[in-house]
Amino acid sequence: MEKKLAEKIQRILNDLNPRQKEILEGRFGLNGKKLTLSSLGKKFDLTRERIRQIENEAIVSVRKKMQKDQEIEEISRLSVEFIKNLGGVRREDVFVNDLQGILNDKNINSQQIRFVFEILGSLLYYPEDKDFYSFWAIDKKAAKKAVTLSKKFRTFTQNKKDELINKKNLDIFVKKITKSDKINDFVFLNCVSISKKFQGSPYGDFGLAEWEEIFPKTTREKAYLVIKKAQKPLHFKEITDLINKAGFDGKKAYHQTVHNELIKDKRFVLVGRGTYALSEFGYAPGTAKEIIADVLKKNGPLTFQEIVDLVKQQRFIKDNTILINLSNKKYFRKLKDGRYYLVEEA
Repeated sequence: MEKKLAEKIQRILNDLNPRQKEILEGRFGLNGKKLTLSSLGKKFDLTRERIRQIENEAIVSVRKKMQKDQEIEEISRLSVEFIKNLGGVRREDVFVNDLQGILNDKNINSQQIRFVFEILGSLLYYPEDKDFYSFWAIDKKAAKKAVTLSKKFRTFTQNKKDELINKKNLDIFVKKITKSDKINDFVFLNCVSISKKFQGSPYGDFGLAEWEEIFPKTTREKAYLVIKKAQKPLHFKEITDLINKAGFDGKKAYHQTVHNELIKDKRFVLVGRGTYALSEFGYAPGTAKEIIADVLKKNGPLTFQEIVDLVKQQRFIKDNTILINLSNKKYFRKLKDGRYYLVEEA
């Protein structure tokens, strides 16, 4: 493009009379704020119906100019072809980014895109509602297909969290839903991306937004997911930093808040000073003495080194701390061969 999209729109608007221009700019929010018929009526001391008439007259005039503009017509053609290859729909915010790259124009925004495509009528716009993000479609059939696909996939995945999350061969799920080989993973994911029920996580997983593994909402859920992905114990400050790095909902996490939440939840086991692991990893709560007792109860008499090795799988404890606890004869005794055993009353 020789000119940026905003400049081309402005040039077309400049051919209108001042009132037509201001009404169109207001109705499409081209100056940053979308205005209602009522607010524009009050400004010009006209009825809502008269404002609508002026708007429609201006749209007819602008449409004729756009249809004669080769560059805008080319933008329209490219956009329709682009979205068609993606299954016929594209989420609005993603489409804005697409066009910024395709047209090498970082200043393109959703208001400009809606102005061009709604007036030309080359793409259909669907506003956001409680279940779907705002999106563009090449026609009603494509929009209906994407909506139906999203709803079917939600029903299908409701009780299949463990199967879907982190699943590399997503095409198996796709084929079960579509019953067809005509849609690939990328097109499928693009279609269901218009639904608010699905989301991708910062870790590359995909699933229902209600699953905490996909979109954790509380600090505890975020901490749980961070440790689970790390697959190892982490200090609460590391956990906090990883939560902030992941982004999630954009809310900043703080060290003390994270630490307080870790203390309250039994899923998290303190394994060292400020370091926590997940109980599902095999870590058990308890003091050093209780961990040593549990090790001896499960394995019978053990040498000091064997006890150290097994205890350190559960806790970050110094060898000397383990030795001091083993010296407590109320709970632990030593056999002639040097192995330690657990006193029955322990």
